[in-house]
Amino acid sequence: MSESILDMEDGLRHSYERKMETLHVLAESSFFTWAIILALSTFWHQSIETVDEFFHIQQAELYLQGRFSEWHPKITTPPGLYLVSLFYLGCLSLVGFLDQVKVADLRRTNAWAAASFPFICRSVLRGVVTEYDGLQLLDRTLPYLWSLAEINHTVLNICLFPPLFFFFGLYYTDVWSALSVLITIQYHQKMATKYLVLAGIVSLFFRQTNIFWVAIYLGGLEVARRLRRGRPGVEYVPSATWRAVVFGSWQNLCIYDPLVAQASFEDYVKTALSIVTASVGAIGILLPYLKPYIILLGAFGYFVLWNGGVVLGDKENHVPSLHLAQMLYIWPYVMFFSFPLLYPYFLNAVIPQGYIPSAFRIGSTRHQIPRLIVAIPIIAIMLAVVHFNTIVHPFTLADNRHYTFYVFRILLRHPANKYLAVPIYFLCAWAAITAFGGLPNVQTPPKKLPGDPDAPKRESPVRISSRPRLPPASKASADDRGHHVSTMLAWLLASTLSLVTAPLVEPRYFIVPWLVWRLHVASPWPTGGEAYKKRKKKIRTFKAWYKAVLYAQHDHRLWLETVWFLAVNWGVCYVFLNWGFEWQQEKGKVQRFMW
Repeated sequence: MSESILDMEDGLRHSYERKMETLHVLAESSFFTWAIILALSTFWHQSIETVDEFFHIQQAELYLQGRFSEWHPKITTPPGLYLVSLFYLGCLSLVGFLDQVKVADLRRTNAWAAASFPFICRSVLRGVVTEYDGLQLLDRTLPYLWSLAEINHTVLNICLFPPLFFFFGLYYTDVWSALSVLITIQYHQKMATKYLVLAGIVSLFFRQTNIFWVAIYLGGLEVARRLRRGRPGVEYVPSATWRAVVFGSWQNLCIYDPLVAQASFEDYVKTALSIVTASVGAIGILLPYLKPYIILLGAFGYFVLWNGGVVLGDKENHVPSLHLAQMLYIWPYVMFFSFPLLYPYFLNAVIPQGYIPSAFRIGSTRHQIPRLIVAIPIIAIMLAVVHFNTIVHPFTLADNRHYTFYVFRILLRHPANKYLAVPIYFLCAWAAITAFGGLPNVQTPPKKLPGDPDAPKRESPVRISSRPRLPPASKASADDRGHHVSTMLAWLLASTLSLVTAPLVEPRYFIVPWLVWRLHVASPWPTGGEAYKKRKKKIRTFKAWYKAVLYAQHDHRLWLETVWFLAVNWGVCYVFLNWGFEWQQEKGKVQRFMW
């Protein structure tokens, strides 16, 4: 009787905490939303259309007039944005709040996306955090290493991401496209199959390349998740041999999937090989779980056949091509916007730990620097891609309103410039991939490799007979905290497929890859566990509160990221609003700089 009463009290307390947290989230999401809307109100009251926005506005006007069979020849993306505007402005007209549609009214369509973005981002981030800490994806309790303040601060920074923030105020498809992908990821985390398919199809109405995120990326995560759970109690030892990986994956239907923080380059190849091998052996088991993603691929394939291609309009200027250099450009893109998060990896790799202030010390990252035997071939491949596959679209050098115009002018100013950029690509890629695995001090030191004289002896060694078997798994521990290589491979595959098919280089195309990367890079600062215990103690002095807020009990990188994003947004918006210019061929029309 007493136990049932205690269980009831625990349930009520947990329910109360969930409700209070939900109210807290709604309050903060509303604050974020209105802050964004107020900041972008200046954009909405600008009556001048910018670049491609002119085409989108014309198409939206056709839909508002009920002329659904007419399509603007310059628009390449599906009509999702115009359908949202039709619904939103139609509702305003019905209640008498709208007499005549203006440019600002169409731009306010993104207000609905801005209102949803903080809430959806936070929900997805919670799912990523629970996965990071080795918990069940449906477990809504906050892992002890994470503070509510850090979660919400991360969400705020994501909403301030400059390319995304900028397009909150203009009439482009990118905001709704990114939001629809995040909603699909949210349903994947909740294992809500029907809603996942619905959200995935809606996502395809905003941008065709979303198929690689809602089907390929999430399908890859589902395969890795089901194979890992296919044989609970089965796990690979670190540095498994190639033979053990292949035969073990085939026999046990369990993939070799180490943590990113503990993986070498060979581990990425082994993981990919293990996933393919185990998937072939478990194809009958996996098919029911992959049905939603197969449906999405089938729907997209039907659209391509019906349309006669991927893009809807302007097909002669948007011919799909193999543009491998896009996967080189993504790394400096990530570094430029996220260097406040990535600088500790360079700092701790170059400077000895004793010379780094404790507030900036995360543990040595030297062991994560690629070996020469790995770095040299990768750099050689990058050089080959630059030499044979650098594609400069005519639009890139013909439109000086975009910042990419000036970047490519620098790259092409001297023939050697594009080759000199390769080491930068390599270092930025190392930092971005390393950050995906979390901070070193959060991880328990890697297990000793077999054959190491200091390695502890196993009490029950696993003997390999005719076919290698995998040793029994230990219980979840701090060793299992972090993102796995399979997640990184899924991100790399989806990013590659969505980018290399585009001959044109635009910052907008990298928004979704960055968002997914940023959500996974969120990781507790090394002192997170101790800081959580200290949070229960009252802070009695202003100095102690100041230190706690800035770095002692909060990841200081989040403050640096906030300041950097605010500075970039202020600079870009100021230039957009105040540095207008005219083209000689279009006198009297103001042109504006933008992403």
